[in-house]
Amino acid sequence: MVVDTLLDKMPAWLAEDGGADTSVVLATQCTLVRNLADFPFPHRCSDEDRHAVETRVVATLDSLNLLSSGRYYSLQELSGKEQRFLAERRLITQDMLGAKGAHGVYVGEDQSLSLMVNGEDHLCIRAIRAGVQPQEAWAQVNLLDDTLAGTLDFAYDERLGFLSAALAHVGTGLKISAVLHLPALSISNRLGEAASIASAQHMVLAGMKTSGANRRLSAAESGGARARAIAEYEDTSAQSLFTNVDGAIAGPLNESAGDLFFIVNQSTLGFSEEEIAFQARQAAADIAELEKTAREELLRDIPRGIEDQAGRARGIAGGARLLSFPEALSLLGGIRFGCNMGIIRDVSILTLNELLLSAQGAHLELARGHDGDALTLSMERADLFRRAFSGA
Repeated sequence: MVVDTLLDKMPAWLAEDGGADTSVVLATQCTLVRNLADFPFPHRCSDEDRHAVETRVVATLDSLNLLSSGRYYSLQELSGKEQRFLAERRLITQDMLGAKGAHGVYVGEDQSLSLMVNGEDHLCIRAIRAGVQPQEAWAQVNLLDDTLAGTLDFAYDERLGFLSAALAHVGTGLKISAVLHLPALSISNRLGEAASIASAQHMVLAGMKTSGANRRLSAAESGGARARAIAEYEDTSAQSLFTNVDGAIAGPLNESAGDLFFIVNQSTLGFSEEEIAFQARQAAADIAELEKTAREELLRDIPRGIEDQAGRARGIAGGARLLSFPEALSLLGGIRFGCNMGIIRDVSILTLNELLLSAQGAHLELARGHDGDALTLSMERADLFRRAFSGA
């Protein structure tokens, strides 16, 4: 497989020290879009234009010696599951999957930095850091942006700022998001307070949801025990946590996957990049403080209930024989909650972070070496969890 080197190495941000709030804030993501001034936006480009854009960008990366510390992947040369793998690693956005014409992604050696080519915009730079690190992620993205701007002519309007194929991204072209684990606020029905904190900093709080739609069996498949079992599990295309420029696929607050949420700036106009980074840090830190206070209150008021929830999650994860992806996310959330509350002491947060990636559909398919239907992947996922949580 072309992506074997990435599969064998977890991203650096999973093990990075993200500071005091990593029990709540899993990661910060900074995404910046840019377009070349002398080409139409990608959705209006001809095949020749898209190829010319890709050729120019790759040549620029080569001239800047960036290909020595990373690799460019032409997505046209990758299989569908390899493309989904890159999306599951948060290295490309969902709109890159199955896109037509020349498109690809440069991935830095430690997988904390990527540069997408010919997605919704000509260029999309992304950096991911652990915990609450928006300024650090922005510095990483800004350095690459400035370096590329020395060679590439970006589309810019004196009044509006940097131009984008999406009106919502015109201006700075910058989206900063943070992934949050908020089980205590969910249990306490206090997510509205977190949303208000985000809004005060011109951010939006949303639930994270899995991607894809449930599979509808054809008439030919509708009979038999295996087909019926498959029907109870989601399609392989739904077994992922994909991203868009905002940082995640948004869902309702009351339907979040595994109590995972994200915040993202509402607008790319009206604030400087530094102001957006500051607002993201403030919102993430304030929500983290609210969540930690709620955890303390729950442990004081209903300690046995919290212990039971964590223990049940650990027990099911260590003994399950079938696990759908949403159920796996729920179990990981319960175990993470138990670890952060001091109830579960023999599971590392790094293990949970790695499972958050490796339990996704394309990761499982690549690890097993061939495709699998939804039921097979549910079996593989359960095996993965038993090895992690019971040694079986």
